[in-house]
Amino acid sequence: MPPEFGADPAQAEQALQDWADGLRDKAQRFAEVRRQLDDTRITESGRSVTVTVDAQGVPTDVRFADSRAPGAELSAEFMAVLRRAQSRITERATEITGSVLGDDSAAANAVLEQFRRRFPGQQPPPAPELDDGDFSDETFLR
Repeated sequence: MPPEFGADPAQAEQALQDWADGLRDKAQRFAEVRRQLDDTRITESGRSVTVTVDAQGVPTDVRFADSRAPGAELSAEFMAVLRRAQSRITERATEITGSVLGDDSAAANAVLEQFRRRFPGQQPPPAPELDDGDFSDETFLR
């Protein structure tokens, strides 16, 4: 919001100084939000895989357990765990912006809107169905 200058030069000078101080304070708070977001890491685990993502949703670490799971099953589990980790990013960004910028801040809402667009309410897909070895509902005849 621009300052009220008034007719008095001293009042105008003080208004400009207050405005500049407010802009510096806002810039420092945005820098703190950026620093905390840059430091953000979210880790999720499954049966055979653990995935860590940064605030952009990019995997920064992937660990596979010593598993003899088929490749397709391991791939599906990896994607499910990755999506679960990514689905928590907006929540973490909300915590950071709320603590640094304030919950009702228009600035916080502008930052969070970017995360909401990138990670819109991601829900993890259902776990893949594993073969239970029971063939009673299947036929072997063609």
